[in-house]
Amino acid sequence: VESYEELSKNLEKIVVGKVLSVEKHPDADKLTICQVDVGDHTVQIVTGAPNIHVGDSGMMVPVVLSGGKVAGGHDDGPRPEDGIRIKAGKLRGVESDGMMCSIEELGSDRNAYRDAPESGIYIFGEEMINEYDLKPGDDAIKALGMDDVVFDYEITSNRVDCYSVIGIAREAAATFDQKFVMPNIKSSGNSEDAHDYIKVRVEDPGLCPRYIAR
Repeated sequence: VESYEELSKNLEKIVVGKVLSVEKHPDADKLTICQVDVGDHTVQIVTGAPNIHVGDSGMMVPVVLSGGKVAGGHDDGPRPEDGIRIKAGKLRGVESDGMMCSIEELGSDRNAYRDAPESGIYIFGEEMINEYDLKPGDDAIKALGMDDVVFDYEITSNRVDCYSVIGIAREAAATFDQKFVMPNIKSSGNSEDAHDYIKVRVEDPGLCPRYIAR
């Protein structure tokens, strides 16, 4: 293992929230006031996200509750080692309890989440909402698949048995004393005969003793 990354590092108290209403901030042109259902109660969140507009409602978004943590800021700058603690406070005189999150604040980026906006709050798509039957208060990190660890393997030339996903799975099963399960492989194709189109002939068996085409 060359390295590993905990996708949920510094992510605490982050739930699925449903935006109930969005109103204009009385003292700031670029801020809005949102009422967000987080499951067992409704929180008021002030945001300057460009993709949240006055009159919006119904969107499902990741919300870090007061006292929780996010991995970093909404830009591409370096992430703080211990994340950022979110506390209730006031923005231009209006109470704000928690924060709606961009994908960058959750420690990821648009390479991993293509549907994330270039700037602004991440909004769960209908497909994800239906697949996970998302409701306000659900674990947003689990829904996003961030409750996981990514291992980066540097395979040396003497470990050709690990030059495949199956090989890595077998090695991981042995390392962590887990059951190794081979994929269920089903044959595919049609009634045509490949020999009618192509033949394989090994011209130098000394250099290549065996070659298979499918």
